[in-house]
Amino acid sequence: MTQYDTAAALEEGFFADLQSVEHLRRQLPVGVRPSLRELAARVERSHNTVDNWLSGKAFPADVDVLAGVIAGIRQAAAAHGGIAARDAALLDPQRWRQRHTAVNRARVREAEQARLGQRAAADLAAAEARAQRDALTDPPQRLDRWTAAQLRVHPSISGISSPSTGFVLPSYVERPHDQQLREVLRTAVTGREAVLVVVRGGSCTGKTRAAYEAVRHVGALADWQLVFPRTAASALEVMAARVLTPRTVLWLDDAHQLLAGREGEALAAGLLSRLAQPGPTIIMATLWDTAFTEVTAPPPERAFGSADPHRHARTLLTGATAVVCIPSAFGVEDLRVLDTRGDDPALTAAGRSSRDGKITQTLAAGLQLVDRYESADAPPACYTHALITAAMDACRMGWDTPLPDGFLHDAAPGYLSDEQRTTAGPDWFPSALADARAPVQHVAAALEPVLRTSGMGAQCGVSRLSDYLDAHGRATRARVRPPQSFWTASAAHAEDAGPLARLSREAEAMGLTHDAEYLARLAARAGDSGAYAALAETRERAGDFPGAERMARLAVDAGDAHCCAALAWMRDRAGDSKGAERLARLAAGAGNPDALRSLTEMRERAGDLQGAERLARLSTGAGDQGALRRLGRSRERAEDPKGAERLYGLAADAGDWRAYNALARLQERTGDRQGAEDTARRAADAGSPRCYTALAWIRERAGDLQGAERLARLAVEAGDRHALRELAELRERRGDRRVRPGLE
Repeated sequence: MTQYDTAAALEEGFFADLQSVEHLRRQLPVGVRPSLRELAARVERSHNTVDNWLSGKAFPADVDVLAGVIAGIRQAAAAHGGIAARDAALLDPQRWRQRHTAVNRARVREAEQARLGQRAAADLAAAEARAQRDALTDPPQRLDRWTAAQLRVHPSISGISSPSTGFVLPSYVERPHDQQLREVLRTAVTGREAVLVVVRGGSCTGKTRAAYEAVRHVGALADWQLVFPRTAASALEVMAARVLTPRTVLWLDDAHQLLAGREGEALAAGLLSRLAQPGPTIIMATLWDTAFTEVTAPPPERAFGSADPHRHARTLLTGATAVVCIPSAFGVEDLRVLDTRGDDPALTAAGRSSRDGKITQTLAAGLQLVDRYESADAPPACYTHALITAAMDACRMGWDTPLPDGFLHDAAPGYLSDEQRTTAGPDWFPSALADARAPVQHVAAALEPVLRTSGMGAQCGVSRLSDYLDAHGRATRARVRPPQSFWTASAAHAEDAGPLARLSREAEAMGLTHDAEYLARLAARAGDSGAYAALAETRERAGDFPGAERMARLAVDAGDAHCCAALAWMRDRAGDSKGAERLARLAAGAGNPDALRSLTEMRERAGDLQGAERLARLSTGAGDQGALRRLGRSRERAEDPKGAERLYGLAADAGDWRAYNALARLQERTGDRQGAEDTARRAADAGSPRCYTALAWIRERAGDLQGAERLARLAVEAGDRHALRELAELRERRGDRRVRPGLE
């Protein structure tokens, strides 16, 4: 025994020697041997306690009491005739004291080591969490340390003649939706669940301000953490870093932008998972009304294999804990309250100049932006108007990344008349760009700067369109087709696969097939082969079958094996069986045999047996070995045993070993026992001896135990390692319990 022995090893020896002591006690003759009750009385403990010690079931807590028990047994042994040398140490109370101390020290040492190990593991986990947190693009911080500007509350007009260049936040006018929102948050704080609160409304209607005022109003949230990811990529980082712990608010301002595209779907899926975990945690999301309606609308009927672009986002939003709607204008009672705030110049100015109660839009300079944009029809303002209109079209066409200056420059000429282009000076673009970036009333600009993903300042050479002008453009230009310069500039300057694919779909919808195909090709090069599939589906629905097939072939070349399968399904529904088969073969050649399988089943159900068999053969050639066997099973269910037998045979010849079992079973059922055995032999020769075993089961159930045993023996000889046991069980059921050669 050393100081390095484990507590478990010391305890094991301790208990083993206690059992040896008990063995010595039992060897003493009656009359000399101390009973357990006598030993218990000696040390003032119960009979069961002493029994548990000496049988090695329990570790003695008090070493002095144990020493008393050992001393009692030693005294009895000495009185009987002395203690043998080999038993002297075993019955030495002092030695047991030392061993008891050693066990306890080992236990303490290991407990301390475990504690230090747990602490080290916790420290390491905490360090890793801190490292992940520090590496976040948008790390969390205490909620009460966030300012309105940091949470992207829109700055307000100042309402005074000499406006301040700082962030202006007018006093807040509570409206009915504020009470609803705050009550939801109060309930969430005291709960144990993660909740999603959606604040929806039009652009510049006060969604973010209402959410900000709500989280600040609920005092219990002050010491919570708040994390505000600005992009979908940053939000995914937050989810991966696991900082969305209980007592955390996830702030998703303009969530419709974060939930768009593939990253958005991945984020929605992650948020759904987080909502299923314990809280309290609050996910606060603001969305435009139009985006909320678009995402939550029931998905349209799509072709077989087509992806639903909003599947996870729809589930997320429709399952929100609460959806709070922000009205676009102040009501009569709200305006009365506004009149009482005469000491706030911003509110006074907004109340005086707002149209139709649109106070928040005026405060955010949204109405002023629109007025300035709409009135810019003569040089040089018309050049600014052209840049903004190009940005509007880009946003409504699905370009959700920052807009490069080069795109605005190249797209603008198409939005100008010949006279306006002719009179433009050499500095028209920098002047127009500076004008578009100039804030209206020091609040909002038509083209806003884009924050760097890391570090300070704005990104160079890119802009983003003001939210209010974006909403205005979607409403007023919904049916307007952008000029050719827009599409040419988009192809030249768009780089991300998502915007390129969406631009391609919009061009196709507007009949610009050449631009649509070129943008789809760029999207595929950027990593989105689904752009071709979208064009193929659109053309298929429009009846342009050659165009649809050409897009499908391009999709296959780009690595999309599902597009042709989707078209085959659509073509078959339209009654073009030959076209459907051609596309299904193309899909199978690209690695997706599902379309051929589906068409085979359709032909079979329609009674076209020859067509079904032809397609099954094609499926087999494309690598689907079970195609002929499945068709054979259908024929068997249809009471066509000859057809089923032929198809099972073809499947077996094609290498489908399961077809041997099906064929043997069918032959056995129809009375062709010799054929069934021949099939089992062919299966064994092909490397599948289990067919013999399966046939043996059938014979046994039919009462032919002798035939079953013969087939099981053939299975053993063919190499079926499970058949030995099954053969033994079969013989036992026959009453033959003798051990046969090969079954030892």
